[in-house]
Amino acid sequence: MEVNKDMVIQFIELQRRGLGLKKAEVNFDNCDWDILIRHSYRNKTTMLINNAVNKERMNYDIDEHTLSDWNNLSRQLFFRGIRQLSRYKEIMKMLQDNDIKPVVLKGYALAQLYPDIIQRYSSDLDIKFEESDKKRVTQLFKNFGLKHDIDDSKENVYIFYDDSISIEAHFTLWEDYEGRNINVLKREHLDDPRTIIPVHLGESDMPDGYYGYTLGVTEHLILQMFHVIKHFILEGIEIRYMVDLTLFINKYASEIDFDRFWRVMSDMEFEEYTVIYFSECIKFFDMTEKALNGKKFRLADDEYAFLNDMMMVGKQSLDDTSSFSMLGILGPYVNGGKKPAIDKKGRVLDALFPSAENIDKKYGYCKKYHCLLPVAWVHRAFRTIFMKITRGNKVYGASDKIKGAEYRISMMQNAGMLRE
Repeated sequence: MEVNKDMVIQFIELQRRGLGLKKAEVNFDNCDWDILIRHSYRNKTTMLINNAVNKERMNYDIDEHTLSDWNNLSRQLFFRGIRQLSRYKEIMKMLQDNDIKPVVLKGYALAQLYPDIIQRYSSDLDIKFEESDKKRVTQLFKNFGLKHDIDDSKENVYIFYDDSISIEAHFTLWEDYEGRNINVLKREHLDDPRTIIPVHLGESDMPDGYYGYTLGVTEHLILQMFHVIKHFILEGIEIRYMVDLTLFINKYASEIDFDRFWRVMSDMEFEEYTVIYFSECIKFFDMTEKALNGKKFRLADDEYAFLNDMMMVGKQSLDDTSSFSMLGILGPYVNGGKKPAIDKKGRVLDALFPSAENIDKKYGYCKKYHCLLPVAWVHRAFRTIFMKITRGNKVYGASDKIKGAEYRISMMQNAGMLRE
């Protein structure tokens, strides 16, 4: 894939300026603002970098019509963010009034670190609940006017939504994943009640827990990095998460147990990727070098391919808006299970005929009864065809997934996760 190095540098620099970091000497004379604005929307950084441009309008050669449209988009996102935050506060109060302790994952626990909490907006909010509260949470949300999206929910992640908010209710910290790496996370007891801390949203006069709780700082860092790695492997990850991790680590560097964090990354065989990811954050967003915990600074083999992949959020075209996940093909790299075949032909066969261990939980009946695996393959094929017919370009077909998996594997190799 051809990399637009100038666009990568411009995009990162505008995020830096939005955060109030020291300006680098970056030339914006040749900036394609229409494309950059599309990148900002895809990466959920529209308000952050729009604000940076408006603060020093005369330094950027952007025409008034383009800027006006961008400002209007930012205003729409701002007011949507205000509605979401207001609804979030109502939901937090409702849950705690009913003796449910909501644990916020990422979301507002990270947004409070930004110059303005609304600048870090999300399409959905992740909240962890006790598994024993599944029925109660479902009923409470329904009573509170939230609809349950049964079709897109998973066994351990229920989706609820209304006109102003979408919530992913997690009943485990690792969704529906299983395998060696998940056992590593389970061993760490990341949601141990003794380590849970309140979310304050900058309003210190409110009682502890009023806006929900979140994981302890080391626990949250481990989960955030697993989240980044999972998305990087399966579909691509927004460059915005480099900002998230940098702000989080710089804020809590004195409280984070980096020895524990790096032990977990090593146990999951993600240490090399994490070193590269943190090194890029140090270079471009001024993350403290304490994050490497003495490990040698190292950038990606092809640094701008690494950064461009994140700016494109894993896609190879800005026009590609399909939703896809390579779980059936690349899931073992997340789970720590048996890796796919080394050669491309073998990976195609793995994609079309996954093992009982690697097949999606939707076909979980064959995990217990392996003789039903051929039935699951047929079931899976018909479901893929049905999804393609009903959702069209919103989902990937089988051949697109195979091509996407090959691209993701090349990105994993570039980022130190795989070696030939």
